Amino acid sequence: MYIDNPPPNYQAQARSKIRECSGVKSSLPTLFPIVTWLPKYNLTWLWSDFISGLTLGCIVVPQAMAYAQLAGLPPQFGLYNSFVGVVIYPFFGTSKDISIGTTAIQSLFQGQIYATVQAMPQFQSGQWTPELYAVTMSLFAGIITMILSVFRLGILFNFICQPAISGFLGGSALTIVISQLGKILGVHVSTFDLPYMIFGNTLKELPHASVDAVFGILSLVWLYGCKYACQYLARRYPRYKAGFSYFSMSRNVAVIIFTTFFSWLINHFGHYEKSPFTILGPVPAGFQNMGIPKLDMEFISHVYPNFPSMVVLLIMEHCSIAASMGQTSDYRINVNQEILTIGLSNIFGSFFTAYPATGSFCRTAVANKSGSKTPLYNILVAIIVVLALYALTPAFQYIPTASLAAVIAHAVTDLIIGPSIWRRLWNVHPSELLVFACAFLISLFARLDISIYVAVGLSIILQLYRTARPNYAIIGRMDENNAMQAYFSFTHPQLGQYVQPIAPGVIAFQPRENLVFENSLFMIEKIMDEIKATTRRGKSLAEKVGDRPWNEAESSIKNDKRPLLHAVIMDLTCVNQMDYSAIDYLKSVANQAERYAGKPVSWFFVVNDSIAVRRCLLFGGFGVQERKRNGPFRSDIKKRHNKEIQDDDSCSSGQQSVNDNDIQRNNKKEHIVEVEDIRQHQNHPAKKKSFLSYSTNSDNHQRLGNSHLDDVYPYFFFTMADAVVAACISNKVLETPAPSSSFSTHESNNNNNMNDEEKRIEKQ
Repeated sequence: MYIDNPPPNYQAQARSKIRECSGVKSSLPTLFPIVTWLPKYNLTWLWSDFISGLTLGCIVVPQAMAYAQLAGLPPQFGLYNSFVGVVIYPFFGTSKDISIGTTAIQSLFQGQIYATVQAMPQFQSGQWTPELYAVTMSLFAGIITMILSVFRLGILFNFICQPAISGFLGGSALTIVISQLGKILGVHVSTFDLPYMIFGNTLKELPHASVDAVFGILSLVWLYGCKYACQYLARRYPRYKAGFSYFSMSRNVAVIIFTTFFSWLINHFGHYEKSPFTILGPVPAGFQNMGIPKLDMEFISHVYPNFPSMVVLLIMEHCSIAASMGQTSDYRINVNQEILTIGLSNIFGSFFTAYPATGSFCRTAVANKSGSKTPLYNILVAIIVVLALYALTPAFQYIPTASLAAVIAHAVTDLIIGPSIWRRLWNVHPSELLVFACAFLISLFARLDISIYVAVGLSIILQLYRTARPNYAIIGRMDENNAMQAYFSFTHPQLGQYVQPIAPGVIAFQPRENLVFENSLFMIEKIMDEIKATTRRGKSLAEKVGDRPWNEAESSIKNDKRPLLHAVIMDLTCVNQMDYSAIDYLKSVANQAERYAGKPVSWFFVVNDSIAVRRCLLFGGFGVQERKRNGPFRSDIKKRHNKEIQDDDSCSSGQQSVNDNDIQRNNKKEHIVEVEDIRQHQNHPAKKKSFLSYSTNSDNHQRLGNSHLDDVYPYFFFTMADAVVAACISNKVLETPAPSSSFSTHESNNNNNMNDEEKRIEKQ
């Protein structure tokens, strides 16, 4: 059976894609995923979403105000932020767990930018305001992410490797903890310096700690004590595990309620003119600054260099947690759709004076653990935020800032990765730990965006190096005398010592990476190195050194016993992509090999079903290998123009080389080829010899592993066994071994008189 895999019709594919994208019915579920699951909504899902929404609502209110303080903005901005995102997400999101709103890392980054704005004269004079800052950053964050979504650039997220994300998150979390130490311990230090400076200044000011430390330290003791106590009790009493889990989730809101109550008691009955410890202060009720965004071009020109970094952090933080939750709960997210939700949330958020929002690691994990079934739980979270804005703001002013700082520090410590993960990264590959360490350490000594840029840049450089210097293998056969031959690399860690050359003058090369412009020259050089190492020249070099090429002026080997190069087998089963550079270099090495051997050299290819690889090989003329005069092969693409390859008879009549089917029709006898391992050292006392037997009798092809599936092109094969048989038989029929060659045969019948078919093939 002859098989072909013709190139695709690109025009038909384009028309089909256009029809697919133009359909309203097909695009509606993609744009509004809610239409796929809302009709199936039921009471069981409703109860689970109610519990999850209630749990998240209790967490989001204190966290939103705390993170707004981390960004240097008024606390109500965090509540505005948390309201808009959770309203938008159920209609456009593709994850059941994501909670869009304030995040620690984005708030820290916004605080670093906001510190530079506060130092400007325009801010000190009142021309620039916190409202202007929040609206501008949110609006442009939404616009840029919307553009990325429209152009389907979510694939760029895949260029951020997991070690870079883990290192960045760990370093950012440690930076946040350090920045909150001063507030927890009642020490007044600038939180917008570099982390190591903040840590040093905090230690210097410890003797001047205030009463805030009581609230901060006791809050941390409660948060961590409640967490570990609930974990212990859940293991001890698994029957009540769910109850302990929900109690643990409520520890944040509990610490805020208790510390706020004690703060109110002290301030109310103590009759202090000023609170003896730092409190949040008055929080305006409702949406005070809602309206159409007002922009300032001078302000935009000052902050626009931060837009790319801001967008990268928004997308990276959101998509990484969304993808992680999807893997945990067995569903798949649409990255472009998630980026769309970020854009819409921030665009609408700019009308509510919200600063940039994205998916939260902490709240998303809580939503998943509390049993959320659909994104609809976000609606209950939004209701709780609105109630807090309109009903609870009088109580918010008594919240101790030390307690909020403790909530922030406690929330991000889970992102700090310990030594066990470091060892795991090292065991995979040292470069993985290097990328992680760069992201982690740089975030402690520079701005957050620099750490992610360096880590991503380093990971891309490492990936490009792996592509440019890929693994490859020289394939040989196992030293076995049974009928079924196995093929392994000479460098195989266990079987390499038993591997023998396939046949004299036959080289099998296996690239283990796609052949593209980055690595094609490297691969071609390795092929030529192998050819020169295992075969001899067809024409000896000149006796005089002055008559030799400058790059081959070294002394030549006298009485060289190595065989001539007959054939090269390229195992491309690991190759799924080829480009013009690769096929151009491959044609070049084919010409070099023929000049080196002093005669035509056949190239056999073990191919997979990759259309890109097949098209490149046909473009290079390797399907039929019809040679131009003093030039490379003629392209096989042109020969198929306006016609298809006919049946196997017409195809085989146009073949200009020998394959195993040609030989089985004309030469039905068994060959035993004595193979000498020329890879052994020249002075080795005993050279290993083995025998490769193959038969051209059709009855014996099953023994040889022949697949009975042949490509319409005579030099393309589906298995290594077929390619080896074709290479060995064709070279035995067409070539007379040189006296010095280690290739000898024992034939059961004399075959000195070739028939007309073999003479025609030999001539071609």
